[in-house]
Amino acid sequence: MKSIIHHYVTFLFLLVIPFSTIGMSPGSNKENRIRTGYVSLTGMDLPKGNRVDRHGNISKFKLPVLRVAYTSSGSPRGTILLFPGGGYQLLRLKNIAKNATSFLNDEGFDVALLEYHIGTDSMIRNRALTDALQAFRFLKSNHRTVGLHGDHFGVLGIASGGHLAARMVQNLGEYEQPDDLILISPTFLDETAYSTVFPSVMPPVQPKARLFTSYSVNDIPKWIKSCNEYTKTWKGYDGPASFHLLPDSVFLAEKETNPFDPQLKLTALLQVFLKEQSEFRAPDQNPAAISVEGSNKKRHAAKLAVIQKEKFDLIMIGNSITNNFEKPEYQPVWNQFFAPRKALNLGYSGYRTENLIWNIQNGELEGQSPKVIVLEIGTNNVDEKNYPTRHTATQLAGGIESIVKLLRKKCPVAKILVLRCFPGCYGGPNPTSHRLILERASDIVSGLADGKQVFFCDVNHVFLNMDGSINHEMMPDWLHPSPSGAKSWAQSMEPLLSTLMGDRSLDTEIPLNSAIVPASKLENDSYNWWDRHAEVLRIKDSINPDIVLIGNSITHFWGGEPALKSADGRARKPNGPNAWKSAFGSLRVLNLGFGWDRTQNVLWRLDHGELDGLHPRKVIILIGTNNTSETKNARMNTPAEIVEGIRAICGRVRSKVPGAGIILMAVLPREQSPANLRRIMISEINRQLKDFAREQKIMLVDIGPQMVSPDGTLSKEIAGDFCHPTEKGYQIWADGIRSLIDEPR
Repeated sequence: MKSIIHHYVTFLFLLVIPFSTIGMSPGSNKENRIRTGYVSLTGMDLPKGNRVDRHGNISKFKLPVLRVAYTSSGSPRGTILLFPGGGYQLLRLKNIAKNATSFLNDEGFDVALLEYHIGTDSMIRNRALTDALQAFRFLKSNHRTVGLHGDHFGVLGIASGGHLAARMVQNLGEYEQPDDLILISPTFLDETAYSTVFPSVMPPVQPKARLFTSYSVNDIPKWIKSCNEYTKTWKGYDGPASFHLLPDSVFLAEKETNPFDPQLKLTALLQVFLKEQSEFRAPDQNPAAISVEGSNKKRHAAKLAVIQKEKFDLIMIGNSITNNFEKPEYQPVWNQFFAPRKALNLGYSGYRTENLIWNIQNGELEGQSPKVIVLEIGTNNVDEKNYPTRHTATQLAGGIESIVKLLRKKCPVAKILVLRCFPGCYGGPNPTSHRLILERASDIVSGLADGKQVFFCDVNHVFLNMDGSINHEMMPDWLHPSPSGAKSWAQSMEPLLSTLMGDRSLDTEIPLNSAIVPASKLENDSYNWWDRHAEVLRIKDSINPDIVLIGNSITHFWGGEPALKSADGRARKPNGPNAWKSAFGSLRVLNLGFGWDRTQNVLWRLDHGELDGLHPRKVIILIGTNNTSETKNARMNTPAEIVEGIRAICGRVRSKVPGAGIILMAVLPREQSPANLRRIMISEINRQLKDFAREQKIMLVDIGPQMVSPDGTLSKEIAGDFCHPTEKGYQIWADGIRSLIDEPR
């Protein structure tokens, strides 16, 4: 490839208001102050970019192009990939591109401006994202060929270009991220993912870049708020970040303002930010793990007096959420689930991890040897409303880990049940940075569970609506469970708690619908159910899946990891290896299909860690066919019961991996004849699933019509035993979901 540095193409003939002072390349003379060029995203040198109209905008798109402008600095500092704005309908170059490029060149940076896809069709943003990802990866790998200084690599986006930049970083791998991410008045960050209340654009869970965001006070309030929350979340995910609300009109979406006017405050702030270029260093000590005495000395003294007199089998440790069980309206829940187990309430309103550490170090477990300790803590650590400091997700997780270590030291025989941080937040039912940081900390904490002494329990689904918003009846103040919410929490925790206590369940309201009551292995099959579950827990984090499949033997036998094994542990061949490759290619996929599983088995597996700590893009659910069977171990469920079980699974998935898109598969046709009673039952299940999916805006994919002949007959060519697909049957599944799993975040 001929290097772009051999091309000296100016913007003068392409813009009415030209790039006439972009900068001087190293070694160039004063007469030639412009050194620019164009390159395609495949590395081909181009004579020009897209046509610029008389207003200084690109309004008619031809192909994605990188417009490169080199700094004249004798000490170049790196390269910045620039995304101009224009609402994805045009690209504003007159002020944004010209002035941003000039400013960055003056600061010692080469600039690669991306002319990305624009238009009005529904897929235009995804096309622009594809351009951005390709451009970023190309420049990172080929900056020397292009003649760019790549020691430090940043990304800057303005308005919709800021949205594109943030979305690009969200879709990059952990070790692909830029050194800097600069978002100037980014638009659309207030948008939510389909069918959920969670932001569609989120920081990476392990941000590597330094983040700079800014807005003007006179811009759109909801965009300002969403950008601020994005920045707070980035910081809460342990990334260095700063948000600047500027008093002057740096950028108005519909105005031709120069955001890089030297008289405005933005340029001075950016100059400081760009000059720092220092790596972020976490504090030497974790403040969430340093013992600090809490404010309620009177309660501490009272608890010490009780501890000296009695021995307890169950100890509940936490903040106001646990403390509330001492209130009269919560006493019925306490008296049903905890008091019969000789329980002690060590909940303290307003306490954080560091306060609980102090309590434990100062006598609150002295002489105690409980069977189980339940730990609920975290929300106050990220409370920015009532506390001067907010801890990050890693700091909070470290504080919880310190508590667990103390508990194991003080009470070595006790089983420790760590609760996922509850989903509350201030200001309403929808997630803010407060809740998102708690979610991230909980994902980290889930790794403490060893299944022997430490157990992780997630009951958050009982507090949430299907879209992820907080249920007002369960949490009236969006933070503390109501008495009914506390009861639902106790009921959800009861199966694990009773097992750890070694006693019987105290829940007297077990649902009649067996499809929604979590159950472990029910049937014997051609593999070891418990070994497969253990293998999932062992490998899931290392896979770090893009896609998670959830289901029964139909999913199990398709392929992927964990690898298929027979009951004696020997490997067996998958039924659809070619279709698997066709559907997933090089994507990382975790297969949570288990032969003979029903909806209740899936619920048990989800409650026992199979999704905890993961961040997939998509979760594909195919379950329900085995609930139509009657065996000595489980009864046949009705279509309505089965759909309720599938609804419960979707609720668990939404709670555990809120950023993942759910693809719900209709139950596949089974039995040869369409007149078979089971086939008729499956048709009714799918009819009700359509209603559920429409109501909750969940993507439902029904490939049944493609699997049967025009008269409804299911052939052995598609399903050899009239249940499990052949390679050809799996290919129909692959074809039905390929476009959906290819969608970026």
